[in-house]
Amino acid sequence: MRLRFAPFLLLMMAAGLSAAAQNDSLAFRRAPLLARGINLSNWFASSSDLSAAHIAKQVTPVDLKLIHDLGFSYVRIGFEPAQFMANGGFDSADNRAALARLDEAIREAISNHLAVALCLFPTDDYKRTLQGQSGADQFLFLWRMLAQHYASMDSDHLFFELINEPELNDPYRWNGLQAATVSAIRGVDSSHTIIATGSFYSGLPELLKIEPVRDNNVIYNFHFYEPMPFTHQGATWGSFEWNYYKDIPYPASPEALGEALANVPDESARYTLYLYGAAGWNRSSMLGRLMFARQWADSHHVPIICDEFGAYKSTVPSDSRTRYLRDVRSDLEQLHIGWSMWEYSGGFGLVSRTADGSAIPEAATVDALGLHMPSR
Repeated sequence: MRLRFAPFLLLMMAAGLSAAAQNDSLAFRRAPLLARGINLSNWFASSSDLSAAHIAKQVTPVDLKLIHDLGFSYVRIGFEPAQFMANGGFDSADNRAALARLDEAIREAISNHLAVALCLFPTDDYKRTLQGQSGADQFLFLWRMLAQHYASMDSDHLFFELINEPELNDPYRWNGLQAATVSAIRGVDSSHTIIATGSFYSGLPELLKIEPVRDNNVIYNFHFYEPMPFTHQGATWGSFEWNYYKDIPYPASPEALGEALANVPDESARYTLYLYGAAGWNRSSMLGRLMFARQWADSHHVPIICDEFGAYKSTVPSDSRTRYLRDVRSDLEQLHIGWSMWEYSGGFGLVSRTADGSAIPEAATVDALGLHMPSR
């Protein structure tokens, strides 16, 4: 199947990701397919309903066509491992049916000229098992089985992402488990490109702590939600102080945050917000931070992507959110780092749904991402 590429993707493929991108490894040659992506959240993971009916309506072939027409080059599909594992394998009829639905989703995305990053997206309980040997063994076994299952599927356009945010706050243990998993996959599949990550929540600081695995067909990723007081303001999960934040602007300065600071009743939360303003967050300051990712990748001669960034649409001021998304995206592209926005639909979403389920892209966000609204 021949894929049609957006102009930006063709530019990246012609110019290369960086000087280090002259490397002729499969990972470097395939990395440009991950230039501009979108996360398809709550489809095969992170949902209380993973039934066939939910899978069929959460993301449809119409959605995948729209994603391509907007100018994205790939989608990131997370999957919950419990759907596919029973008694150490794909044994039950339910497991086989779930796997068949995932197979069809991947094929449908590729048929819509989109590459796919297939990412293990487990629950927190599953991630905690990785601290023990039994959980680590199950993790290796699962990826060996999945790699064997997908060994014959389009290796140029299907990527294996080992896990979303492993939450192992021990970079040494995670480095070892990640290397062992790559080795397990290579025991049955030598062709698919693997996407690896840092420990804990896959942030930029965690990326800088890892050593690349001994495999030249691996791309490395990190997540970028900094600064959290802005991107997660009003969120009811995570840090308690986010609940206090409202109408927090971007770019930031102490003067711009004067009224918002006065309205925060908790001293600790007010101090955290003050630090956000004092740091002077803007496009230039973010570029300086993201430069560390570019330098890490260049020093290790490996390709790199940022496969999550975004801001909470429900509570972030819309004009500030647009500026933030534009700045992060522009900085990543300036550094020749492929990216994937969180998320297609949902609290951080690119689209809203009509009563009949149709997806309506937010024009300002599309523009901030350097994409284009499709012609009707």
